[in-house]
Amino acid sequence: MKKLHSFFKISSKDIKTLSFGLKLPENFNYFYMPDPSGTYINNSAKLYKQMNDSFLLEISIDERYDGPLKELKLTNQNILTWEDHWINAETNTIIDPKIERINLQKNTLIHANFNLTRNRLKYINLESNKNMRGVFIADAPNLEVLNISNCQALDVINLGNNKGIKALIAKNCNLSSTLQERLLRDFRPVQTSSSNRQFSMFRKTYETVLDLRGTEINWGNRRVASKIRMLLCNNWLVLWDNPPPVSIIPPQMYAFFTTNLEESLIKEYYG
Repeated sequence: MKKLHSFFKISSKDIKTLSFGLKLPENFNYFYMPDPSGTYINNSAKLYKQMNDSFLLEISIDERYDGPLKELKLTNQNILTWEDHWINAETNTIIDPKIERINLQKNTLIHANFNLTRNRLKYINLESNKNMRGVFIADAPNLEVLNISNCQALDVINLGNNKGIKALIAKNCNLSSTLQERLLRDFRPVQTSSSNRQFSMFRKTYETVLDLRGTEINWGNRRVASKIRMLLCNNWLVLWDNPPPVSIIPPQMYAFFTTNLEESLIKEYYG
């Protein structure tokens, strides 16, 4: 039997603990280890209250189980801090839990730290942590999706050396001009979408997206404008509320995405 331990703090001792366990209909929050036949009876996921404002998260894995650790969902639980430190309970050593998806949306996080290598982590959802000031992701080489939407108190977003991101969702974050520059400076994706030639004139599907709706993009900042221009050149869909001046990014560069193209510009450029 292998046991993984992690810890987190909550914002108040009076917070009600929502149902938690393996992914089952009766559990609002869960840990997902696929076992459709129910073979691995020793698999379990539990929460233990430690002190007034902290919890121990314990994941028990049957020694015969060699499947993926698909997802940890801990939402609406008023989690205050997330350090993502995982310990092998037997050896008392810090480990990479090899979880593929972590969903921490709608908590009361003030920061989320992923400071250690996470080789299997593909998806992080931190949406609607409205008091969160910092996100730190040091080394998650397979990270594809980061959602920080509705996190309006952000001061720091450190994306580390994570170049595999395909979707960076930062909707309704109201990012300052400085934070826009810092976010895009650290955002160095190597993924690109397929060539436009494989699609009809107005493209409805996409593989890579940067969503900055809800932020007034400072197109006068050369670093911000040039990074967005570079993404568009590599077939990224970039979503915004205030379109760029045509002298900075001409509509031809993003016209194949109907989401970003006003009707007047469609008529002007494509008759």
